[in-house]
Amino acid sequence: MAFRIEHLADCPEHLARVAAWQHTEFGYLNPSIRLEQREERLRASLSATGLPLTLVAVSDDGDPIGAATLLPRTITHPHLTPWLSTVVVPPACRGQGIASALSLRIALEAARLGFPMVYLFTPHNASLYRRAGWETVEMAELNGAPVTIMVRSTSV
Repeated sequence: MAFRIEHLADCPEHLARVAAWQHTEFGYLNPSIRLEQREERLRASLSATGLPLTLVAVSDDGDPIGAATLLPRTITHPHLTPWLSTVVVPPACRGQGIASALSLRIALEAARLGFPMVYLFTPHNASLYRRAGWETVEMAELNGAPVTIMVRSTSV
């Protein structure tokens, strides 16, 4: 499947769908966050000039098929910055390199903004990120769920 990656700021019509995907996929990690709060957070990322920023993978038909956000901090390690967050690809679109492409583009965006490293935590996909050049820093726990903390140089 051919796709392009755009800033959510350039296609804000996809915001509600991306928020719903994030809520479905990651809601269990922080159950106190409502869908409306996810939408508010995404509205805060409607910029390409600073953090937070969100990228959307868009099919040649114009449909969103994945998204990822670059945040200044995260709940597990607030002293590290920035963070690749909420990479989400709908089940029907998985296995086509979309998540990997989003993670690499986030690293480029972090480099453009002057950051030498970018971090992430993942509850399930450490092997996917390892294949894309991420290294495990440590294992942690978030609301009872084990997560892998990873880092990647932004020079790709």
